[in-house]
Amino acid sequence: MNIDAYVSNVQLGLQKLKELVSTINDIVENRIEKNLKVVSKALLVDLPENASFTLSEFVSMQQQHIKSKSILLQGKNTEIRNAFNDLVGKILAFDIEDAIAPVASEDIEKLRKHYNHFVYQALLHSAKNSMNSLKKRMGSRSGMFILNSLNSLRPFFHVDVQLMPPRVSLSPSLDDIQECINQSAQAILSCYKTVFDWENVAEIESANEGKHNFFERITKDIELVRVALLLTGCIQGVRNTVAEYLDSFSKVRNFVFCF
Repeated sequence: MNIDAYVSNVQLGLQKLKELVSTINDIVENRIEKNLKVVSKALLVDLPENASFTLSEFVSMQQQHIKSKSILLQGKNTEIRNAFNDLVGKILAFDIEDAIAPVASEDIEKLRKHYNHFVYQALLHSAKNSMNSLKKRMGSRSGMFILNSLNSLRPFFHVDVQLMPPRVSLSPSLDDIQECINQSAQAILSCYKTVFDWENVAEIESANEGKHNFFERITKDIELVRVALLLTGCIQGVRNTVAEYLDSFSKVRNFVFCF
């Protein structure tokens, strides 16, 4: 009748299990979920509200900002992957009875894909927020995010009206501004070429060689594609308004030309 020894062994086993659960919860909450939140909230555009820029200044600023955020995202991605590996290592190292079947490799792969999917979702959320922020900043209701004289808000780009009889034009042109916006949107998406995918073991090994990243998965999202398309044509809506504004200089233009 080894009841006391049996009860003691059960209590010891429960204590070890409790410690394992506590360790797993700590890894999940503090090393995985917190890093996922950081990734999800990462904004890949720098859009100050009280400053204006030339096109070259804006492109340079975005490139520097995106470069720093790329390093952050890949760093957090690596931390999450390492946390997952530690999580699996703790589970596999747990001492269980010989009669109990060990953790199946298929279950480990399912768990790996589960957390990899969360990383993908966090990155996708970051991409959508960044693209929508750029779209919102470039697509003000008045449409005049360029010309200071027609907008009470601080204009985003420095644009000059050049009077060269018989023409009145903008410098830089709307096409140049649109190209700048397109480059910014492309830079946002290109950021994910530096964040390596680790959906399974084979891809982790390939990722170390730089062959697999999240870029293709991110850019297949329909909603993100829709926002990207809207950005590539965001200047179209202000062309008529700008043309009318430039036409307001017709009297000055004709006067200079006649003189």
